[in-house]
Amino acid sequence: MMTNDPFSELHSANTEIPQIRTHSPIAIFYKQKIGEKILYTKVQDGEISAFEDDEYHALHKNQNFELMYVLHGELTNFIEDKEYLFHAGEGCLLNTQILHREILSDGCNVVFLNLSPALLRDLFANDSGDGPIFQFLQQNLQSDAQWKRSYIEFSPCLPYQSEGFHVIIDSLQLEVATSKIGRSYFQRGLILRLLDALENANQFTLQQIDLDLSKEDYLVNRVIHLIESRFGNISRKEIEAALHYNPEYLNRLLKRQTKMTIATYAQMIRTQKAQQLLNTTDLTIQLIAERLGFSSEAYFYHYFKKQTGFSPNQYRQKFRL
Repeated sequence: MMTNDPFSELHSANTEIPQIRTHSPIAIFYKQKIGEKILYTKVQDGEISAFEDDEYHALHKNQNFELMYVLHGELTNFIEDKEYLFHAGEGCLLNTQILHREILSDGCNVVFLNLSPALLRDLFANDSGDGPIFQFLQQNLQSDAQWKRSYIEFSPCLPYQSEGFHVIIDSLQLEVATSKIGRSYFQRGLILRLLDALENANQFTLQQIDLDLSKEDYLVNRVIHLIESRFGNISRKEIEAALHYNPEYLNRLLKRQTKMTIATYAQMIRTQKAQQLLNTTDLTIQLIAERLGFSSEAYFYHYFKKQTGFSPNQYRQKFRL
């Protein structure tokens, strides 16, 4: 159990802005909101330590790349001068230059994976993918790109969390917590598997966020993310409540860039997700309707037939992968 100021040993000295350092290539942190306190658990160098304390509110940077993933509940992430809400199954990947802090809602449980630049360079020298996650990390490992104010945001592409992704996280935690021989090889392989799983289009939707976007581009980006992360099942009032902007104004911005209104864009996403579930899963039509927020199976049939010209069963039989 850690005492006094449990955060002091994580702070770099002589810096104006708190900078979290872990002194090891890989570290995993869990935060869980329990009542008015936060249970902090650190898994690092073959050891697990935990303590309970007030929530850490300081805006800070990390010396390592940080991958955040919400396991349960929701949290508000303040990234630079902007505010983002993350639900279970969603997360982000931050480079070492991004200022941020998190506020957990009641019952929230979140995991943070910290990876050192040296470890990533070593990994990518021998094995690497070519998708957006790997490109983002490789670009930010270059010294002339360290100033870029951007990060990657990810959310489940279908209305349930990926069991396989959770298995990789749990396996990595076990390998980081052990002192058994060969642990470093397992850890590195699991990190690559984790990054590769994030790039699986059947599991996650990825979006690189540029923090220097214009106000219009930023708002359109947020509207699109809200619609896609809710699988098209979101109202203009809910978008207004999340972004604190007039929905008519947001509607005009979205239409200017996409040629679609909020309602039309939401319909497109909802239909695409229904098609994907019909093509790639064995879920019943009733369960698909429930997962996508339809009030009844009959309404889902009517909606899908109107959008595609096929009934859900006809579509599944014709286009099943």
